[in-house]
Amino acid sequence: MDLFAGPGGLDIAASVMGVESIGVEWDDPTRATRDAAGLRTTTEKDVAALGPCDPEVRDANVLTGGPPCQSFSVAGNREGHKALEDVKRLAGCLVGARDRTSFDTVWKAVKRETDSMSDARTGFVLQPLRWIMEAMFKRGTPYEAVVLEQVPTVLPVWKHYAELLRGIGYAADAHVLQAEAFGVPQTRRRAVLIAQWDPEYTGRKVYFPEATHQRYRKVAEQRGDALFPPPEPPQKSTNSGKESWVSVGAALAATRPRDFVLVSNYGSGGDPKNRGRRTSEEPAATITGKFRRNRLFLLKENDSGEKEVGEELDRLSFEEGGLLQSFPARYPWRSTDVAQQIGNAIPPRLSLHILSAALLGRRPDDEWFNRLTEWEPPADSTEGP
Repeated sequence: MDLFAGPGGLDIAASVMGVESIGVEWDDPTRATRDAAGLRTTTEKDVAALGPCDPEVRDANVLTGGPPCQSFSVAGNREGHKALEDVKRLAGCLVGARDRTSFDTVWKAVKRETDSMSDARTGFVLQPLRWIMEAMFKRGTPYEAVVLEQVPTVLPVWKHYAELLRGIGYAADAHVLQAEAFGVPQTRRRAVLIAQWDPEYTGRKVYFPEATHQRYRKVAEQRGDALFPPPEPPQKSTNSGKESWVSVGAALAATRPRDFVLVSNYGSGGDPKNRGRRTSEEPAATITGKFRRNRLFLLKENDSGEKEVGEELDRLSFEEGGLLQSFPARYPWRSTDVAQQIGNAIPPRLSLHILSAALLGRRPDDEWFNRLTEWEPPADSTEGP
């Protein structure tokens, strides 16, 4: 059961693992993408209007989700920190209920408070807890595993949730994972909570995904129009056994056979004019909903054998943006807001590691990555945006 499911980062990973899934998604264009990909989506669009007892979802034994958390994702923002503390306080109230009647009373009070907040999205992050508690009190069957993910600034919320869940029968923990350390060709960071129903051993350690690739380390500063020589790609470590991180060039080899530099739409180091740069030998920076604004330039050797910036190239296509998120090359993106769908998604390759850890307590099978790479949409799916 995938809440706030998006275009299917978790669901496509579940499907290549052979796990049935169904998602709740509000946005019609995103629902169109899910439908074209053959992913099941609930008839009801609103997470708040559904619950674990509804016929479409009552058989689900795993709960996942990435609730919108923009209201407290800005570091140093007073309103953001207040929202974070409000969520932690209200979460404690929800999990403090001891039966169905008391939970219903508490939920009504919590909902009144969140509905009155200036940013309605603050209450979304409490929805997974509502589903967890209703599964226990109303359905009578708790979820066997829970996975929640969001931007790194949400980690304090997930840590607090883990503590609360340990008090009601789950072994739980939360950590930040680096996407490039799991073979995703970008330096995306996600705060992840994993909880497993285990009333007898709630204090035990929860297995978290173990990195399979090296972390990206920025070697050279790149400023203005000057480009320092790119760092050498890391080699496979004989000590750690970890592979090199996957570069942009490797991910886009089929469409970008020549060396290039990717210039971010965003400034770096606090200077909006200092555009972040990554060469094709490095992983991309985080792919956001505005990745189409990034600019690409050819890298070519001058007479001295040094790399220099050449002519501007076509900007990243939707397919290329999806590949940098580790979606299959033929993922059937639909509608007019495709870039936003891609930028909002959790990378499927990272999802494979997370789901395997949560459901099986081990690393994913190699075959699953092959299935993800080779995945194609259903035969009745039509091509086109």
